[in-house]
Amino acid sequence: MKLLYITNIPTPYRQKRFNRLSQLLLKNGIELEVLYMAKTEPNRNWVLKKDTFKYSYNIYKGIHPVVGGMFAHFNPSLLIRLLKNDYQMAIVGGMASPTHWLAPFFISKNKVQIMSIESNLHSVKRTTGFSAWIKKILLKKANAYQVTGSPQRKYIEHFYPGAKNKRYIKLPNLIDENVFRDKVLELKKNRLNLRKEFNVLPSEQMWVLPARLTHVKGVLPFLRLMKGIINVKLFILGDGDLNNTIAKHINENKISAYLAGFVQQDDIIKYYAAADLFILPSLKDPSPLTPIEAIASGLPILVSSRIGNLEDVLVEDINGWSYDPIDELDRGRELIRKISQLPIEDFQKFSKNSFFQYHKMFNTDVCLEKYKEEILKLV
Repeated sequence: MKLLYITNIPTPYRQKRFNRLSQLLLKNGIELEVLYMAKTEPNRNWVLKKDTFKYSYNIYKGIHPVVGGMFAHFNPSLLIRLLKNDYQMAIVGGMASPTHWLAPFFISKNKVQIMSIESNLHSVKRTTGFSAWIKKILLKKANAYQVTGSPQRKYIEHFYPGAKNKRYIKLPNLIDENVFRDKVLELKKNRLNLRKEFNVLPSEQMWVLPARLTHVKGVLPFLRLMKGIINVKLFILGDGDLNNTIAKHINENKISAYLAGFVQQDDIIKYYAAADLFILPSLKDPSPLTPIEAIASGLPILVSSRIGNLEDVLVEDINGWSYDPIDELDRGRELIRKISQLPIEDFQKFSKNSFFQYHKMFNTDVCLEKYKEEILKLV
C-alpha cells in the first residue's frame, strides 16, 4: 500500500516527522511518498542535505508566481502523478496555492483523501464570499481532515458544516527534538559564555523574537509596547519587507533591540540556549512552529492569543503569558513591564513548566504513533 503526502517545500522541521512517519508506516505495510511543489521559496533560506531525506520523495517542476505576497505553486506534472493508480490514500497539505486547489480533483473517488488544515479563523482574511465557497468545495471532497488542534476544526466547520460528520485526525506540528531539546540542553551548559557572545550582561534579561519581518508577525506593534523598558535586550531573528522600517523605529525610540537577520537552525538554538524569554506577537498565525521549538528548549513564552496552537503551547501563568496584539494593547504593555521585572528564579520555574508542556503535547514518537493508528483505521 502507498500513502501520498502533497505539500509545498522540504524544510528542516518536516524532515524528522517524515523520516519517523515513514518508518512507522512501513512496519504496517504502507509506503510513504512525499510530493513537493518546489525545492524552496524565496523567503526560506534553509540548507537541507540530501542524506537527511530518509523517505521516498519527489520535487516537481512548476510555475511559482508571487500572489498577494504569498508564494503560489502550479505543478502540472505533480497533478498528473495523482492520476496513477498505485496508491490508496492521499493527504493534501492545505489550500495555499493552485496545486493545492487542483489536487483534490485529480485524486480518484476510490482513494481515501485527507485534507490537512493548519489555519484558524484568526489567520484568514475572508470568511465569506467567493473564497469561502472555494474552501467549502475543497473541504467537501475530503473523506477526513488532519488538524493541529481544535481551532482548525472550528475553521473547517465554519466553511463546511457537513465536516462534523467526518473523521478528524490530530497531528500537531512536530519539531526535531534532537535539535531543539537535546542540543539546546547541551548548549545551556555554556550559557554564561553564550550570553557574553551576545553582549548580554548578567543583570539583563535576554528575549528572542524569531519571525519574518512582515506585517502579520506583529513585530512593529510589539516594539511600540516596549518603549521605555529597561533591563532587557531583545534579539529579532529574521528578515523581510519591514526590515528598514523596524530598524528606523528601534533607533528613533532608543529601544534595546537588535536585528540579527535570517538565522540558520544551528545558530537559532544558540539564541534559545542563552535567552530568558521567547516572544511571538503575531496578528494572525495558523499554527507556528517557533513556540513549539521554544518550549522544547525550556523557554518561558509570551505569545499572541491569535496563534492557532495557543492552547497546546501555553498554560497561562504556568509556562508563560498571552495577549491579543490587536484588542489588548494595554495588557500587552503591562505584561512586558511585569516580565522585565521578574527575578531569575521565576524564569527557572517557568522554564521547567515549558519542558513539561512540550512533552505532554508534542512528544514526536507518541504523536506519530497515535497518528499512524488513525491512518490505519482510515485505510
